[in-house]
Amino acid sequence: MKITGWFVIALFFVTSAAAQSLQDSVTTMAKAFKGDVGIYAINLDNGDTISYNGEKMFPTASVIKIYVLAKLYQEIKEGKLSMNQRVTLEDSDKVRGSGILLFMHKGLKPTLGDLAWLMINMSDNVAANLLTDEVGGVMKVTRFIRSLGLEHTLELARIFDKSVYPDSALRKIYGIGVTTPRETATFMKELYEEKIVDKNSSRKMIDLMKYQFYNTSIPRFLPTWRDTIQIAHKTGALDATRNDCAIIYTPRVNYILCVFTNHNADRRWITDNGAEVFIAKVSLLIYNHFVR
Repeated sequence: MKITGWFVIALFFVTSAAAQSLQDSVTTMAKAFKGDVGIYAINLDNGDTISYNGEKMFPTASVIKIYVLAKLYQEIKEGKLSMNQRVTLEDSDKVRGSGILLFMHKGLKPTLGDLAWLMINMSDNVAANLLTDEVGGVMKVTRFIRSLGLEHTLELARIFDKSVYPDSALRKIYGIGVTTPRETATFMKELYEEKIVDKNSSRKMIDLMKYQFYNTSIPRFLPTWRDTIQIAHKTGALDATRNDCAIIYTPRVNYILCVFTNHNADRRWITDNGAEVFIAKVSLLIYNHFVR
């Protein structure tokens, strides 16, 4: 019993030292970045967390679309909507930015399921606006987020919509949405635990997010990416913002990682944008500590 007790104590100190070492490394990397950074990671095996500006508010950019997706699944569970329901695309629905519906002819009739896939995996802005409308609008999405206990996460506006919204002051600062790294990591953890809407809905949302088209941030440097690792994630990007939030499944341990950046010095729309490379390096650092 004494040997076992000493072993547990020694293991505790080793684990604590490793966690502090990781925290120090994350902090050093974040402070060197040319822009604002928020990082939150959760080891889903032992509950360890790493946080840098975890409570700081950041623009969500397209990360807000995971909350629209969750609200859609709630509406489906309640029988108000169906994934097979069709929406007619009009020229007035088209907005610039990511996605492909902008280039489609009016009269196209995608299903809500089609729109969900496009919104998450192609980050289609037209699809996001159409789904926001279908679930009842921006305020209903935000009320749903509030019901999850997330106090600082809001959808603030439809994308490229000039309409007046209640949180206009926040919209001027954060754009279409705002969150904190901890709150979105918490949402992802709840999703992993199959607590968002219900088990079936959570599983379907995770499966959808595993087909993400934009993989130049969190997945970028992971050594066995696509072979033995699965990543369910959503990115978000604006000129001065790059974000990525993920559930990472590995053979040894699963974990959550959310990285938000803002006011970035590098605002180029290229694969090697400094923020995207930074997020990828943070991702590899977390992987090496949590998994190896």
